[in-house]
Amino acid sequence: MKGTIYELQRKSEKDPMTGVEVIRLTDNRGNYDRPYFTTRQFDRAGRYTLFVSDFTGTSRAKNPDAPAVGKIGFGELFLLELETGKALQVTEGEAIKMGHGAHAMMGPDGKKAYYYSNEQLKEVDLETLESRELMWIPNSYNFHSLSITDDGRYLAFSVVEEMVLLTSRFADPLSEAAPGARERFFKEPGSLVIRYDTVTGTAEAVCGGHHRITHVSLMPSDGDRLLFCHDGPWHLTQRMWTARASTDEVKPLVSQQHNLEGIVHEFFTPGGRIGAQYSYRYKPDMDFFLFADLFVDFDGGNQERYYYPYLRPGHVSVNSRETLAAGDRAMIRKDMKDSERYLSLIRYHSQDHRAEVSLLCAHDTSGKKSAHVHPVFTPDDSHIVYSSDKEGRLNIYMVEADWGRAVR
Repeated sequence: MKGTIYELQRKSEKDPMTGVEVIRLTDNRGNYDRPYFTTRQFDRAGRYTLFVSDFTGTSRAKNPDAPAVGKIGFGELFLLELETGKALQVTEGEAIKMGHGAHAMMGPDGKKAYYYSNEQLKEVDLETLESRELMWIPNSYNFHSLSITDDGRYLAFSVVEEMVLLTSRFADPLSEAAPGARERFFKEPGSLVIRYDTVTGTAEAVCGGHHRITHVSLMPSDGDRLLFCHDGPWHLTQRMWTARASTDEVKPLVSQQHNLEGIVHEFFTPGGRIGAQYSYRYKPDMDFFLFADLFVDFDGGNQERYYYPYLRPGHVSVNSRETLAAGDRAMIRKDMKDSERYLSLIRYHSQDHRAEVSLLCAHDTSGKKSAHVHPVFTPDDSHIVYSSDKEGRLNIYMVEADWGRAVR
């Protein structure tokens, strides 16, 4: 019921390799999905975070046969106090999509949250629990990538035309690609990047086209500047793009060599630079062999690359001071066969452009797209929060970001 406070039964254990404490924040009674890892998940003070879960059984989809259905279903929105483990049920009767990041987002001051449910983009007051509709978005679109500026004025997201995919049921469930991703890429669905102004209550299309547009992010300090990607096979699509709402400028951020380079999982750093992950090969019929994380200014200048000795993680985020990164793979030896089991801490060395990888703990997720680890730092940089389905259902875990204990 809305307003009910649940005391989630946490579980704590020491990682057998490093000895760091790993805390399961949720209790495995249902699926617990956080906002996507490039989306704001905490209040500024770091006291609270959000998750969506189906454990109450109160979620109601108005159209359960709608094409844009969550990979693991729908749930309600909860506000979790990290110190106590108490979870406040914020919604009732909603249908917030779960799987690969819930369609929800924390407001910067922690007083409001935003979510997409039953064809409505909504705002909820986290004190009164009153919700209001901001915008109607029909189920004929897939909704992606909520983002918000630090002052809370602008929201941004993308919508992509839903389509029937002939090949999706043949997909490998452990594949990095979304089911039917190649087919969707070649069909070129219509997409829009939309910016909503919370002060005036108006929305506008910033840009669009016949590409699957996702990963929309507003520059934290500037609601005029946005980052987004053309999704699809990483080596075939010009992935990273920037846009200015005021001037209609849309530009590729880093030009890729078609079929030879992949640049993926772009995000704004807390300082306003853009980070992404890079792979290279010099012939299309060979495996990628060179891996790095790159950082670049919004205008494409001051690009820096930090190269990994072996295979890079699949998803990386940086802390507030941009001194450490976290990733979902920790390949610390060339012959390591199980690197995808582990969470990594990463340091970037500017003198020799090197990414130093350490192993922090085992996350042991299945690797399904709905259970990607997506690690993020808490606002005080002391811990990393991540997802795993190692106990059968999707749960949320937290581990201390302790470089001294991590194995290098």
